[in-house]
Amino acid sequence: MKIIHNIKQKCFFYCMSSLLAFIMIVFANQAGSQTVIIKVNKMTAGVKDNGWTGSFNYSAGWWPADYNCIGPTLQNGQSHTGSGFIFATTNWTDPKGQLIPKAVLQNVDVYDMESVVKARLTNYLRWDLPMNYAGGTDVQVQHWGDPAPTKMIGTCDQVVEGTTLNALGIQVHRKVFAWSQHYHDNYIVCDVTLTNKSGKTLTDFYMRMHEAIFYMSRAAGGDPDIPSDQEPEPYGWHHYYGARPGDSLRIFYEYSADDRVLDGDQMGHPVHTQDGRLTQSDIHFYAILHASKEPYTDPANDIDDPLQPKVTNVFAPFAMGMNSPDFGGEDATGRGFIYDVISGETFSDQEIDGQHPGTHHRANSDEQGSADWTCLGRGFDENSIWNHRCASFGPYTFNNDESIHIVYVSGFAALGLQKDKEIGEKWLAGTLEDPPGIPDTRTGFFPTNFAYPPDATEMDKRKDRWISTVIDSVHKTVSRAKWNYEHDWNVPMAPPPTSKWVLGTGKEPGKGTEITWSNPEAEALPNFDGYRIMRRVGTQDTTFFEQIHRTSADDKANEHVFVDKDVIWGASYYYYVQAGIKVDDNDPNAYTNSKYGTTRGKTLWSGRMWSVSNYPVEPERPVGSLDSIRIVPNPYNLKDPLLQNYGLLDPDDPRRIMFFKLPSVCTIKIFTENGDLVKTIEHTDFPAPSGHEQWDMLTESQQAIASGVYVVVFQTPEGGVTYQKLFVVR
Repeated sequence: MKIIHNIKQKCFFYCMSSLLAFIMIVFANQAGSQTVIIKVNKMTAGVKDNGWTGSFNYSAGWWPADYNCIGPTLQNGQSHTGSGFIFATTNWTDPKGQLIPKAVLQNVDVYDMESVVKARLTNYLRWDLPMNYAGGTDVQVQHWGDPAPTKMIGTCDQVVEGTTLNALGIQVHRKVFAWSQHYHDNYIVCDVTLTNKSGKTLTDFYMRMHEAIFYMSRAAGGDPDIPSDQEPEPYGWHHYYGARPGDSLRIFYEYSADDRVLDGDQMGHPVHTQDGRLTQSDIHFYAILHASKEPYTDPANDIDDPLQPKVTNVFAPFAMGMNSPDFGGEDATGRGFIYDVISGETFSDQEIDGQHPGTHHRANSDEQGSADWTCLGRGFDENSIWNHRCASFGPYTFNNDESIHIVYVSGFAALGLQKDKEIGEKWLAGTLEDPPGIPDTRTGFFPTNFAYPPDATEMDKRKDRWISTVIDSVHKTVSRAKWNYEHDWNVPMAPPPTSKWVLGTGKEPGKGTEITWSNPEAEALPNFDGYRIMRRVGTQDTTFFEQIHRTSADDKANEHVFVDKDVIWGASYYYYVQAGIKVDDNDPNAYTNSKYGTTRGKTLWSGRMWSVSNYPVEPERPVGSLDSIRIVPNPYNLKDPLLQNYGLLDPDDPRRIMFFKLPSVCTIKIFTENGDLVKTIEHTDFPAPSGHEQWDMLTESQQAIASGVYVVVFQTPEGGVTYQKLFVVR
């Protein structure tokens, strides 16, 4: 599985329109150098100390990626982790003494870069990392935080905290935290407190946040590679739920839209040459849990305003021929325009029907009865790069030393990679049925006037109705997050992670893969509920982790051993072991909802990301002797179809010679027919005796061998020698 971004190069237009944003990113990155990564759950995310952009290394955080999500790139000031805020007011005096009647400033201080970061980020984890071995190798990643369970907020598993101060005089204190508990592991909480430190009252004050799925890195879609003519474009429907009386939550989400230029229906982006698998059934969202009704000095007076955010819209300034505002430069051109966008004036003629009086929510594009996701016109960029879901909180009269408190979650929901494959296969075969329990037989969970592409077949519409069910999953996730917030972040806690050792062979070589594990801390819990072992074969996007072993609550021991006998030699296997606890039937903090059920009585599993690894284990074969050695395949033919689709470590490169029934220790030397040494392989009994070895058919200088006849010599430490011939056809 390869890490990919859903970004295509947009050539000249993209480069030119990005220039100003790039300059601001450079300035912002100079403001602070500290970056941390939250990766305890399904949505990995970076946090930058200056509250703006950053680049992040997700290489240790993407696996197993069963929701197709790595996390936000934080390009262009995205707000996923309490970053990228923009502030606006009507009475700011800049450092040159000029009164700006419609001032707009970013969260980074472009005047004095060193003053942005007021408190460096702290980064705490609930658990220390367990031991994690695969094939005798320590594969545990380095700590991405400091283990400090007393620093956690409620029952969360990671918390990051930091403070910045921008040129407007707004101090921003961020607490960003997440759970590994699998009923709450697809969202990240951002708890933000703004405090006015300007020494003056800021009138008509707004804070704007924005996100876009275009800036989400995806973990699936590249293994196998998607053909270039089928690569998905990040076109998206945008929808804000929370504008109308009766809306129970405040959610802004975005989901895959059809490419109106191409024939057919591309929603979900099925790859029709790869069994139809869907590559973008996912929905990214953010949801508001709390927003101050009025600024306060005493937190006891902080009351939630259910009408905040007062303004929502989807907006791409470059699509309207407008440059981003000049944040602190000589010329303030553009500030008034952006202020009007933030305050809702710009799109006041395109608002949601029946919205709360006094609010300004731009109409949802998927409610217009049009199959064109850009149907609202101005403000939408056809390349999709700049289309952001923007939410503005205000207007506030913001006095000095007063605070505004906003709590929101940023999350990701999807059908899941396994369901993506199942639905895609049935769609392609013409056997797909509608999902059960949809509220509208025509549109599923889409709005009742949702318009399918004009050339969509009935099978296409069924596929799309399956995608619509993810909207319901988004509502379920936000409902759980709201419950968590209302219960002081104390939902039942996942058990501690499990130490594990996975060997390609056990005490009986050739009998299977041996998994050994230990977790006395989990077993000491009164509601301990045993273990489960999860396994995956190969890294392709069409293979998935599945449970292969489950134990009961009575399974307590200093060391546990399980041999996975259902294995194929030569295939690459990945394992992780989870401890379970049973949620009490009367636990008052366990999520309960009349529509979505309860987690009471359910088993919670320890977080996957603590000990999962993308290091493969390959089952070993029995030990043999010099007389029993076999070379497979022999002759070797690169085009042999048996070498394909075998779950190899690199399925795109089938070059592999395998030696069976070797002595437990021996030296293998491969010579050309002329006697030139090509490769020497030392076969050892570490980490356990095995009877096989493999060769990638590369020489000592990493050159691929040519067709021909090779002589393979096997020698034991005792002096025994034998040889065989190997025939290679390329």
